[in-house]
Amino acid sequence: MSPAPTPTSENLHMLIKYLLPGVSLALAVALAPAAVAAKPAKPAPASALTIAAKPTIIVFSGATTLSGRLSGAKVDGVKVRLEQDTTRPYGDSYTATGTTALTASNGRYTFGVKPLVNTRYRVVAQASPPVASPATLVRVRIRVGLNVSDTTPARGRLVRFSGSASPAHDGRTAYIQRRSATGRFITVGRTTLRDAGSTRSTYSRRLRVSRNGVYRVKVVGDADHINGFSRLRSLTVHG
Repeated sequence: MSPAPTPTSENLHMLIKYLLPGVSLALAVALAPAAVAAKPAKPAPASALTIAAKPTIIVFSGATTLSGRLSGAKVDGVKVRLEQDTTRPYGDSYTATGTTALTASNGRYTFGVKPLVNTRYRVVAQASPPVASPATLVRVRIRVGLNVSDTTPARGRLVRFSGSASPAHDGRTAYIQRRSATGRFITVGRTTLRDAGSTRSTYSRRLRVSRNGVYRVKVVGDADHINGFSRLRSLTVHG
């Protein structure tokens, strides 16, 4: 005779089939609830937390949105704390921003931020136990302005290129560039950013223009900011 299978609710009919002599059907049925009660409960799903930035690159003084989702046994109304690291190497010195949010019924949360320097963010949910998200890096471009003294100069005339860079980057170089036939920008002049207060630097340079062109100004980034570019300005030469 084959050994009797483990008595569970799923194979109760097998238990009855393999009753030993002298074991009543009533006894077999009475044993079934205990077998079902002994079945281990499923563990609660582990909590997890996501984060994403959109956009991941902003221009100085601009804003971005951080959002993500908490998953696990409890996702509704959980406090989420925003943390940041603004110094390289990123990831070893997170500090609380003082900003918190509560997750929605689907576990989602959102923060609006305006970082002034390149910043790595993460969030920590006050779940049980607390859970931290991976990190996301938001990079900040230097804001570069560009003005020209004449957009329709006579051929060979001097045109003044001037503007500002924010935040202040005194002493750095502003590269005046013209777009080539292949679409690349070629540097045609350089000038130094000068002190204009605590929030910005300025530049000014005159260049002789002999043909039509599309121009921009570039300021190279540093540890806190990435390269900044002005808007494009078109010059149409006549004469």
